[in-house]
Amino acid sequence: MKRTIFTALVLMSVAFSSTAQTSSENPYANNYIYWGYLADYKLGQASSAFTAIDDMLQTYPPQIDIALPREMALVSLDQLLHDTDNDQTEPFYTFINARMERVLKDLDRPVEKGLRIYKMYNDGFIIKSKKATVAIDVIPGGSDSKPFIKDSIIFGICDKCDALFLSHCHPDHVNLRIAKSFAARGKRVIAPKDWWVGVDPMIQPIEVENKIVDIEFGELDLTLHVLPGHQGDVYNNINVVEFHGEGTVAQTGDQWGTQDLEWIDHVHESYDIDILMPNCWINDMERHLRGFGAKMLITGHENELGEHSIDHREAYWITMKKMEQLAELNMPNVLMTWGEWYEYQR
Repeated sequence: MKRTIFTALVLMSVAFSSTAQTSSENPYANNYIYWGYLADYKLGQASSAFTAIDDMLQTYPPQIDIALPREMALVSLDQLLHDTDNDQTEPFYTFINARMERVLKDLDRPVEKGLRIYKMYNDGFIIKSKKATVAIDVIPGGSDSKPFIKDSIIFGICDKCDALFLSHCHPDHVNLRIAKSFAARGKRVIAPKDWWVGVDPMIQPIEVENKIVDIEFGELDLTLHVLPGHQGDVYNNINVVEFHGEGTVAQTGDQWGTQDLEWIDHVHESYDIDILMPNCWINDMERHLRGFGAKMLITGHENELGEHSIDHREAYWITMKKMEQLAELNMPNVLMTWGEWYEYQR
């Protein structure tokens, strides 16, 4: 009980903005006295909060009915990630890399039945079945010079995947270094139309527009159905992955185009989708949920750092509020953050 109360108090702390310079010469640092060292205080607070959040999320893992301590941890994570001062700090890098290292280790654990869905940074997912491990929109985050996820971890994860499917050409969804790492090992990369044409024979852009493309991966016992979505005028592959006998997942990338809504209304008539993985700010969430007719929902794209101002970093608490508004749909929702996974069986 004491630990729960202490952790809750840490999670409830909200960082404040400061222009003070960080100093490594704070003579009181060992005694945790920060008078006059405001930036040092913020760094220490972030370190304590990230650690407590990680602890709480491991204690209360993803499930359909979210536990209150887990909800508190996710909301507290929103607070940290909406303070831009934390974007490139050591506590943040430690947090995200520790979580991704757990994914790297867990990928060695076999799946006997159904699917295991791993949540990666931003809108990335890895789906593992008994016979295949597929990556969708997996990126290291950050910049090439300073990625969020260490090369040893992200490329180790990619080494354990059998194929890479990409939604669209924006850098928060695609990364050429990642794609080339798949191609170099003879693993197919299915890319958006007109993207990376001629880069490598194993990197295969979709060649048609406004048509469904079906691609067989016989050796992996799966079929990829690429639906012709759009983010505005940008081609956006909606990747529907059918793991034969185990389940079907659909990841929508940054689907937003209103011109697609009419055919999206009828997706459920052609595909028996188990899990829908839309970006959390998808245009008309209710219509997409009804159109895909999935059995459950796992959102992506919360808390994208760097590219967006904080009002478009899409907090987990916002996803929770959206799903409360759609409660009448009775759509089970598993809300995950980076470095977590969920076991699904039909």
